[in-house]
Amino acid sequence: MNAAVRARLAMTLAAWLVAFAVVMVLLALFGDLLAALPMPARAAVISGVLVTVMVNLVMPRLAAVIGRWTGAPRKGTASARRPFEHSDQGSLRP
Repeated sequence: MNAAVRARLAMTLAAWLVAFAVVMVLLALFGDLLAALPMPARAAVISGVLVTVMVNLVMPRLAAVIGRWTGAPRKGTASARRPFEHSDQGSLRP
C-alpha cells in the first residue's frame, strides 16, 4: 500500500474517531438541553459544532500528524509547492 492510500485511510479513521468523540462530549455535556429541541434542531446544533471544531481545530493538526506518520509530503516542501509546471507555450499544465 503506497503512502497516499495509507494517509487517506489513516485520515478517514482518525477523523471518524475524533468526530465520534466530539459528538459524545457534546451529548454528555448538553444532552439534557438538546433533548428539549426537536430532532432537526438537535442535528443542526451538533453538526454545526462538530464541523466547526473539526475544520478549525482538529483536521489541521491531524493532517500534520498523519502526514508525518505516513511519509506524505507536507505543505511547504518542494513537491507540495510545484502543483503546475510551465509548458513551452507559456500556459500552465497540471
